[in-house]
Amino acid sequence: MRLPDEQYQWSPTGRPPRTSARLLAVLGVLVLPALALALYAAGVLGVWPALGGAAVTLGVGMAVLAGRPLFMRPEVAMVPDTGDFVPGARVLVVGGGYVGLVAARALQERLGIAGDGRHRGARPARSRASVPIGSVTVVDPQPHMTYQPFLPEAAGGSIAPRHLTVSLRRVLDRCDVVTGAVVAVDDARRRAVVSLPDGTSREISYDVLVIAPGAIARELPVPGLADRALTFRTVRDAAALRDHVLSRLDAAASVVPTTPAEVARRERLLTFVVVGGGFAGVEALGELEDLARRAGRQVGIDPAELRWVLVEAARRIMPEVSEPTAARVHGKLARRGVEVRVGAGIGSALDGTVRLADGTVIPTDTIVLAAGTRPHPLLERTDLPLERTGKVRCTPMLQVIGRTHVFAAGDGAAVPDLARGATLADEDPKLLTAPTAQHAVRQARVLAENVVAYLGGRPLQPYRHASSGVVAGLGRRRGVAEIRGVRVMGWPAYALHRAYHLWAMPTAERKARIVLDWVASALLGRDPVAMGAVVPAPLRGDDEVEVDAAGSVSDVASQTQDSIQHADRVWKSTSSRPYAPAPAPASERSDAYDQPTLREPHPSLPTPGGWTMAARPDGTPTGGQPALTWIRPGRHDFLER
Repeated sequence: MRLPDEQYQWSPTGRPPRTSARLLAVLGVLVLPALALALYAAGVLGVWPALGGAAVTLGVGMAVLAGRPLFMRPEVAMVPDTGDFVPGARVLVVGGGYVGLVAARALQERLGIAGDGRHRGARPARSRASVPIGSVTVVDPQPHMTYQPFLPEAAGGSIAPRHLTVSLRRVLDRCDVVTGAVVAVDDARRRAVVSLPDGTSREISYDVLVIAPGAIARELPVPGLADRALTFRTVRDAAALRDHVLSRLDAAASVVPTTPAEVARRERLLTFVVVGGGFAGVEALGELEDLARRAGRQVGIDPAELRWVLVEAARRIMPEVSEPTAARVHGKLARRGVEVRVGAGIGSALDGTVRLADGTVIPTDTIVLAAGTRPHPLLERTDLPLERTGKVRCTPMLQVIGRTHVFAAGDGAAVPDLARGATLADEDPKLLTAPTAQHAVRQARVLAENVVAYLGGRPLQPYRHASSGVVAGLGRRRGVAEIRGVRVMGWPAYALHRAYHLWAMPTAERKARIVLDWVASALLGRDPVAMGAVVPAPLRGDDEVEVDAAGSVSDVASQTQDSIQHADRVWKSTSSRPYAPAPAPASERSDAYDQPTLREPHPSLPTPGGWTMAARPDGTPTGGQPALTWIRPGRHDFLER
């Protein structure tokens, strides 16, 4: 049944629009509970009658509003105005990030039984409607979407990393979700080549293409940086970075600074360098510095020993805000003990030592790369028009220039910013929308509306949004916000930062989990446990343990076996007693990771009474042998039994 346009308006989320009548009904339901509470405040009703009346009236009113669609005609309640659509259109969404998820979620509400049968949701009335789209296919290398603005809080321990992700298959229950990487797009043939996890590939045909692969971390041509730096773009990066910082604290706490070499090693473990002074770098540094300061007290590290360095090649940090606001943030970081080095590019990062362009040398075990992003390299393997930075050239209607059936949005789309002076006729504007969360949120919704309008032959709406401002977190209860020229600092800005991104986070279930994480963190504190590999500090006299960029030991078994063979050689060269065979290789022994270390007792330790000290051939005493009586016979062949 076709309904007139004035009787039903389509909503991008698939829900009925919030009309004035609906708003008045909701307000009417709230009037009676408010009246009951007002009577209690005036002393007319007692506390329990007032609360009981408010609860009853509120419950009955909400039940009536919720059950109202059940008593309406199904076609009025569920069938949207679809227009004259092309039946069975195949829509391919490349990228399951924020734009891809929101756009596909809005488009799947238009799916019907004429598609490929991949609508598993319990929406029979809506599924049988006349719809513009036959199938929606979403392709992404990961089966989930990651909300990146909350990555710093995940690294700082305020939010569980998995709560920043949204399962694509769970939310897009009526779409065909393909876990794979799109390696090429041939728009002339309307084909996309997808590489699957098992090594095979497949081609996917489409009628409408939505290109939203996002962006990747920018690589700097600095020697050694790619091998030593930790990136900060995914949930795995945030979790690995948190574990790495905590492991450095644990390793430093095990180093006793009694010699210059140990002092230098402890300083190296407690030095952290963040490359990139934009929002990503400043937010990551703020959260990690706060985490390290609080966790360091629990392991016996003075916060004054921590050294945090922020390196930015430009003349100032945070180009997203005005210069006075950036200067204030610079000063606040400096008062927290952070070394902010602006106008200083990195010359090299070889051997774990950062060398700046001005000659400064910073030995460190931790280098965090947050120096911006660049468009996804997939865009270079398409026949779509690109601008000089590698983004897809788009019109204000989010259509790719010259390809009316291709839509793009997000970090990989060069969309003219009409609010900043660009025009509809200008195909190569100098002013483009910034790659921020507020643009991604709104572009995804406009894109879904324009895809449906394109299939229905209706005019498309241009994307126009004047930036309301920017918000950023600088650590626990610290933030900065610039809203329409008004600067806000401290905890009010931090509250605005959390409120805005909580609103933008998809699905109510993930919002609830994040709020619970915040409550637990505020009441119980942040958990300082590192789930990754914690590398212990090397014992004095041993060779340094080789550690890779992720903070894990390269080969524990081989190092343990080398120690055993070294002790074996020393025993053979200094003892005249019969020599026993060397132990089996570590790969053939079950106790390769549980070998004791034989060491001389420290000269400052008194000799316990009653101990008999064994003697070497030269007459010098060895360690107290009774201390090794716990070793089971037969476990160590190089010991004399």
